[in-house]
Amino acid sequence: MLFRCLIIPALAGCQGTSASERAPDPAVDEAAIVARDRAGTVVARVRPGHPCRATVESFDLQVGGPPLVAQHGDDRFTGELAPNGLTLRKNDAPVARFYARQLFDDQGIPLLRVLETGDIADGASAIVRRATAANNNVTVGDFTVTGTSDLVLAAMLTAREASPEVRALIACYLVLPSEPNRKF
Repeated sequence: MLFRCLIIPALAGCQGTSASERAPDPAVDEAAIVARDRAGTVVARVRPGHPCRATVESFDLQVGGPPLVAQHGDDRFTGELAPNGLTLRKNDAPVARFYARQLFDDQGIPLLRVLETGDIADGASAIVRRATAANNNVTVGDFTVTGTSDLVLAAMLTAREASPEVRALIACYLVLPSEPNRKF
């Protein structure tokens, strides 16, 4: 009986709100890079640091580096730097490559390119969106990205052409302080 009296209150004390139900911590969110759609819904959030934490759509990932590395369930993600850019791998199979403000698929086919002007071109070089920076935020098409003025970061974070996991990895790659991410 004494056991029940001690254990039940202890277990009851563990109940609480989930992280998604808690009010945002202003100190944490102040440092976050957040992408919102036109309606104001958060579609992506990146918290720079070591490790970097990125949530894109419903995909949540903690990324360390260098070298770039993350684990999501049974899937292991890595990033390998080479003269032709950063190759992203999922379970040792290439999934994308990032080089010179451009994103390529696993076959090397261009998906997206961010021009110096802020124009964003698709694989056929057609301008599909424009990124504009002002006062530590970037507007990319229908999205507003706060907490950064980096056009490439905002464009990659909101890129519909890439999977959420690739967008999360590239965003963390671009904000990790120890990555030589601007050589390309």
